[in-house]
Amino acid sequence: MNSKPFGPLRIILTCGSILGALAQCEAADPVKIATRSKTETSIAASSQQEKYSFIMFWKKQDEATNTMWKNLQAGLADRSQQANPVAVRVNAPEEAAIVKRFGVSRAPMPLMLAVAPNGAVTASFAKVLDTTKIDNAFVTPTMTRCMLAMQNRKVVLLCVHGDDQTAPPAGVTEFKSIPCYQNTSEIVHMHVSDPAETKFLKELEIPRTSQTTTTVFMAPPGVLLGKYPANVTKAHLISKLRAAGKGCGDKNCKHCRP
Repeated sequence: MNSKPFGPLRIILTCGSILGALAQCEAADPVKIATRSKTETSIAASSQQEKYSFIMFWKKQDEATNTMWKNLQAGLADRSQQANPVAVRVNAPEEAAIVKRFGVSRAPMPLMLAVAPNGAVTASFAKVLDTTKIDNAFVTPTMTRCMLAMQNRKVVLLCVHGDDQTAPPAGVTEFKSIPCYQNTSEIVHMHVSDPAETKFLKELEIPRTSQTTTTVFMAPPGVLLGKYPANVTKAHLISKLRAAGKGCGDKNCKHCRP
């Protein structure tokens, strides 16, 4: 299977790669703040409650900012048990840490980011917030784990189990054990019987009736490298990664170079 954009995930994860690029433009010196700001405390509390944080970054309290905030509150009115809206003024000294964390100091304002409880960015809206698309920011738990890994520039080996098996296929384990992939890859598990993952299974085109383990191979910023049966080998995974130009980054790596 040739690598291809991974549907809606590609849009979401491209958001993460853009944020990463913006973050690299920040000052090299770390931000030194002794305590958390009220915003960071609020986001941390939402995370502990398994809630999303919809963070609106703004600089000027103009019409665009006021409209986005109004639309955000309206869009989350029926989701108070799932998400909390938060406003962050990017030029406020006390918000320096969170602005740096998401790398948005030079982004167009206002900007809204949807952040899952685990810290994955699941949606972004610049300038204008389309309330009809807010629902798309709420994704499945396994999707957030895959997103966070790829936003951290890791390749993902998603093991979708169709039986009682919980261990990854041998080829996946062997791939993960290769030194150059130990810190640049992540194994994620999911079961077809999990009702919370119905949306993700549909996107992956894996039937709930599957009785074996399927490995879904993904790479930043949301590229589907392939879906493989339980007997996939590490050599096949390496070849697919190389073909997509998604190696470990070391030009001299014997595993990643052609």
